[in-house]
Amino acid sequence: MANSYVKLTSCILRQNRMLINSELIAPWLLVSFNLVGVLVFAALVICSPWRQVLEVPLRQHLVFGSCLALVGFWMMSFAVNEAVVLHPLMITSVSLMVGFRLSAVISAFASIFYLLLADLPVVAWGMHWLVNGVIPAIFIVIINLWIRQWNPDNLFFYTLGIGFLGAGMTIPLTMSLTLIIAYLSSIDLNLLFRSIEPVWILLAMFPEAFINGMIVSSITVFYPHWMKTFDEDYFLSR
Repeated sequence: MANSYVKLTSCILRQNRMLINSELIAPWLLVSFNLVGVLVFAALVICSPWRQVLEVPLRQHLVFGSCLALVGFWMMSFAVNEAVVLHPLMITSVSLMVGFRLSAVISAFASIFYLLLADLPVVAWGMHWLVNGVIPAIFIVIINLWIRQWNPDNLFFYTLGIGFLGAGMTIPLTMSLTLIIAYLSSIDLNLLFRSIEPVWILLAMFPEAFINGMIVSSITVFYPHWMKTFDEDYFLSR
């Protein structure tokens, strides 16, 4: 039991990048994640608006810049203890800026570069991308649609409602997904919960919300045409 606890606390949870050591994941689950990841990636590449991107240099800059920014933010990690490492997720800003399809494709490449640069197993790509890129991006899209159904006439519903609160909620979302993966891999959840503290979730939520909220607010105010999901005529003409 002691050896299991040491092994678990040394590598299972990397909070906020939510990456479980691939050695502890059931092989069938890793294969499933990679197969689903390849299929989802192929579908997104096919249906993404590449013509619109190639026609406008600004959109190309946003795509490449977002990919580099994601890798850079993911590499800016710090250790809370031997079991937990924090870094910004940042998928909220990218999703709001370039839309779901392109943000998912961007995060797929960013995930590969990140795993290589961080010297982590590339076999975890499918799990890392789906948990840290695709599912949080889908969550942000749903939040955006839900808020627009209320027909808000205040810009803060977009910048703070989605950019701040929405970004913060991606942290417990990815944490929940990580716990589900651990459960499916028959990892002892009692040992897992002994290696983490609930306060770490709040510790990760605030900087995630603050950084994304600041980025979304700044771009929306000064460069609203950069934000694909921002309706400038709707919010600024009322």
